[in-house]
Amino acid sequence: MPRKAENLKSLVRGRVRSSFNKHNLFNVYKKMGPLSRNMTLYQQKWAAKQETRAYHGEHLTENRWQAIFQPKLEGVAQLDASLKGTTNIPTPMVLQTFAALEKRLDQAIFRSMFASSVRQARQYILTQHVKVNGVTITHPSFTLKPGDIFSVTPEKVLEALGEKKPSLKQAYKVDKEQIMKWQQYVKEAKANPSQVYEKQKDKHSKQKSLYGNKFNADSNNHFEIKKALNRGGVDNFKLKQMKEAQNSVSRKTILRDIMTIASKAQGNVTKANYEEKFGEFIAPKCYGVYELLSTNKELQDPTSEQFTAEISKFLPDHVDGKPQGVFHEDTKAKKVRQQLSEINSAYLEKLRKDFLEKPLSENEHVERWVSNLRKHPKLPAWSEVEEAGRYDVKLPWQQHMFGLSDPSKPYFTPWKPRQFLAPFAILPKHIEISFETCHAVYLRDPVTRPGESEVITPFGEDIHERAYMYYVRKGM
Repeated sequence: MPRKAENLKSLVRGRVRSSFNKHNLFNVYKKMGPLSRNMTLYQQKWAAKQETRAYHGEHLTENRWQAIFQPKLEGVAQLDASLKGTTNIPTPMVLQTFAALEKRLDQAIFRSMFASSVRQARQYILTQHVKVNGVTITHPSFTLKPGDIFSVTPEKVLEALGEKKPSLKQAYKVDKEQIMKWQQYVKEAKANPSQVYEKQKDKHSKQKSLYGNKFNADSNNHFEIKKALNRGGVDNFKLKQMKEAQNSVSRKTILRDIMTIASKAQGNVTKANYEEKFGEFIAPKCYGVYELLSTNKELQDPTSEQFTAEISKFLPDHVDGKPQGVFHEDTKAKKVRQQLSEINSAYLEKLRKDFLEKPLSENEHVERWVSNLRKHPKLPAWSEVEEAGRYDVKLPWQQHMFGLSDPSKPYFTPWKPRQFLAPFAILPKHIEISFETCHAVYLRDPVTRPGESEVITPFGEDIHERAYMYYVRKGM
C-alpha cells in the first residue's frame, strides 16, 4: 500500500514533490541552497534523505524503497581518448541514487508527461488506462525493460495536462465580465472609431514586434481588417458597398446627375464636366443627353418641383409593363430614354470595376471594421441559467461558454495546457515520447555520463551525495 497523501502541497513544510502542481513550483522557488555545514554529518544525511525522498518515490514506504535501492550506481564513459587530460568533467555518480525508481511504470508515465504526478499515474494504471506492449497493466510497480512500449488513454493525458474545467457558475461569472467589457469596447468604438482603430493597430504592431515569429495574428482577428473572400474571390465588404452603390443608380438618378452637373457649370458645359463622375468613356454620351435637353426650361433648376415632374414625363413608372401618368412620346424623348439606358448599363459596369480595382482607403477600413462590431445580447439571469444548465455566448473570440465548449469532457474545452506547466516540461533522454498518439518507448535504463545524469531531479549533487551515504550505511 502506498503512503497516505498527507500535506503533499504544504507551503510550510516546503517539500518538493514529483508533481506539476503550482504549490510545488512555489516550493521549488523558495528552496534553500546547499545543506548547512553547521549540521553534524548524520544531520546532513538525514536532511538530504528527507528532501530527496519527498520527491523520489514519496508514495512508497521507506521499507519498500530500501528493497528497491541499488547501492551499485551505473555510469558510462567514452572508450576513446577523449577522457585523457586534467580538464575532464567529473561524472556525477551520486545523482543515480534513485535511478532504480525510473524503471517503474508509474514513474515512467510521469516522466513522459502523460500524468501530472506519480500518484495520478498510479490511478491511471489501477483504472486500466495504461497498456504496455498492447497489454493492459494494472500494477504501478511493473518494471519496464529496454524496448517496452507503453501508452495511456489520450483523454486521460488531456485531463492531466489540461486546464481545470470550470463549473457552470464560474463560467457564467467569467462570461458576464467578458461581455460587459466587450459592450464598453463596442460603445467606445462606435463613438470614436478612428481613435479606437488606431489604438488597436498600435497594440497589434507592438505585440508583433515584441513576440516576432511567435505572434499569432489570428488571436486578435476581431481587431484586424482581414480579407474575407467569397467563392469568386471578391471581398465581401467591397461587394456590399458595390451593391449598395449599384442599387442607388437608375435612369432617373443619372438624368438628375447630368442636369445637376450642367446647372453647376453655368452654361459652359463640355464633355469634361462629366468625366469626373462618369469617366471618359461615358462622358460623351452624358453630354449628348444634355444637348437634347438643354432647351427644356423645366430641367434647368434641379431643386424645383417642375424638375422632378419633368423627369417623370421622360422616364415614367411602369406597372405590368405599361407606363403610368403623363409622359412624352416624341422622338426626342425616345432617344433620351435609349441613351440613358446605355449610360445606365455602362455606369453600372464602371462602378463594378472601380470597387474591385480600387483599394480601400483608411476611412473605408475603419468604416468596415466598425460596421462589423456588434454588441452582445444580455445574458439571462443566473436562476434561468442554473435551471437550463447552459447559455449562449457569441463573442468574436469565443463562440461557447467559457471553458465548456464540450461540457461532457472532464477538462477545459477547447483544451489548453494547465498553468505553470513550462517549468516542469523536461523530457527524459531514456524515453522516446509521441504526444500525438500518447505512446512512449522505454529505450534503456537511465545512466550518468561525464557532466550529466539522465535521472531528472531538482536537487544538487551535494544533497544526493548525503542521501546516498545515508542508504549505503557504509559511507563512500
